Amino acid sequence: MTDKDIGPLIKRVNDKLKAAADASLKESGLTFSQTIVMEFVHSQGGQTTQKEIEDHMQVSHPTVVGIVTRLEKNGFLTCCMDETDRRIKIVRETDKAVEAKNTMCAEAQKTERRITAGLSDKDLEDLRRMLNTIYNNI
Repeated sequence: MTDKDIGPLIKRVNDKLKAAADASLKESGLTFSQTIVMEFVHSQGGQTTQKEIEDHMQVSHPTVVGIVTRLEKNGFLTCCMDETDRRIKIVRETDKAVEAKNTMCAEAQKTERRITAGLSDKDLEDLRRMLNTIYNNI
């Protein structure tokens, strides 16, 4: 691998983004992965299934179980079994999660401004297009 290889560069950018997000969220007791779950649950009207979270995040069942369990323990989510199918775990946001959404959005906007500083609207449009192309190629 060389400094010109795109894959390792994308990995390094992702690692830095995750570390910066985790650091900025630490005070609120959340991690970047947890905020992705909370945002997804919120986007689904405040309720979804654990399986839908797995599909959305494209991660394993045990990974989502760990994230959801910590969020439930910290009062951001509640979980229960579906009454008609006990294999399905229903995940709901709490009032605490809704309140935390404002903090999460503010942090995300600050990060977005920081990582896109110095890029023109055209640069951003090109970057989005290229990243989507890379994503679809994989």
